[in-house]
Amino acid sequence: MTRVRRIWRNSFFATLSQFIRLATNFLLFIGIARLYGVEAFGQFTTAHTLSTVFLLAADFGFDVLVAMEVARNRSRGLDLARRYFSQKVVFAGAATLGMIGVSFVGNLSPQTRTLVQIFALYVFGSSLNNFFFALFKGYEEFHHETRISFWINGLLLVLLLVLGAMHVPVQVIALTFVVTRLLGIALASGVARRLAGGNILHLTFARWQESWRTVAVFGFQFLFGNLFFLLDTVLLSFWRGDRDVGTYQAAFKIVTLTLVVPDIAINTMIPVLARLHSAHDERWTTMGRLLNKTLSLLALPVCLILFVYPDQVISILYGGKDFHESVPILRLFAITVYIRFAVDAYGIMITTAHRQSVRMYIVASATLLNLALNAWAIPRYGPWGAAVVSLTTNFLVGAGFIIASRQSFWRWTGDPLYLAAAGIMCGIGAVAWHFHDLSLWVAGPISLVLCGLVIYRVGYSGEERKLLAARPDRAVTFTGEAGG
Repeated sequence: MTRVRRIWRNSFFATLSQFIRLATNFLLFIGIARLYGVEAFGQFTTAHTLSTVFLLAADFGFDVLVAMEVARNRSRGLDLARRYFSQKVVFAGAATLGMIGVSFVGNLSPQTRTLVQIFALYVFGSSLNNFFFALFKGYEEFHHETRISFWINGLLLVLLLVLGAMHVPVQVIALTFVVTRLLGIALASGVARRLAGGNILHLTFARWQESWRTVAVFGFQFLFGNLFFLLDTVLLSFWRGDRDVGTYQAAFKIVTLTLVVPDIAINTMIPVLARLHSAHDERWTTMGRLLNKTLSLLALPVCLILFVYPDQVISILYGGKDFHESVPILRLFAITVYIRFAVDAYGIMITTAHRQSVRMYIVASATLLNLALNAWAIPRYGPWGAAVVSLTTNFLVGAGFIIASRQSFWRWTGDPLYLAAAGIMCGIGAVAWHFHDLSLWVAGPISLVLCGLVIYRVGYSGEERKLLAARPDRAVTFTGEAGG
């Protein structure tokens, strides 16, 4: 299979997996917001966000590390999987107990406390599932994750539809998350055994110290790299209450949905870039450049819709006027979305170049800054203050990534095709702003189609378009060679 065909195939399955997972979660959150109101929505999203934070501690960078290490050393796949699985179980168990402990700390409502305790079990199940999915990525067998995600999230969606129609307590809905993740472990472990050539569910800590330094660098980077983006919701829950969390999360969930695009791209490219950096440094650089250009261009139409039409987006998704306070927050988040898209490629280039410690220091500093700024902003300005702090922190993280990759930055950003396409799309955005009262159902498709044409026809060179549209049997590389 050619490299280009493999990338396209894995991109397709990564996209499908993310779509299944996010569509299920998004429908769930929309349903809770509409059926249970702002306060219950805030309670549920507080527990879910806390589970995401503790899931970061449980995963601790193992998933990226496993995907990269297995991609580089497939002959040692079974040994690597066993070594890291043992450590993953310890971290997952500690994170689960830690989340249960947090449920008794702070000024949480009784309903929120119960939800937090239920989602603690979800952390353990999701963490092990993520480990198996990372192993699949290392072998570049993404379709296994897609199939398992289809079954467990399909079952989750069916259960949610039935339980939602019965209007059961949200605690029961939370329990369905736990049940489906346990099913995922059963399905994924069997596939992992076949790929690795043996049973990886074997606990051993004989070589813990040998791998701990590498794990620690990846772990702290992964933890802090996500924590600064999630910390505001947790702090809002402790300092402002369930309603403010619901207002903030209504906008934040939309942002999370858009960020699936760079997540898919990064997850697909990690094993490819990890291998290319060791063997073909020039191709590694060129792949990174195209990844950066693609994400930066795709960010502009997303930013356009969220910035020009936030009131209509909120109204369409959540209905009524209960979430009108989320509108200015979503407009501010539109800028944050662009920053996230535009700098993710720099971050992954730092990672695959074995400079993970640099990335760790950047995001750790950002997390501490985020905590300090939120301690001042949230008590005074509530959700709006948290959104401003989020934008500020993401901007500083992006600046840190760019400084660490400054040689690539000037070459990539100065691309005249990118600048021309970006300029035209900014013009489209200015016209849309002038007609912002036009229905989103009309203006949205028109804007997206125009931006799509500009991205493809103006943003890429002929050689780049050949790569993006390459048929599997006629794949080409960036240098025009036959893909191999």
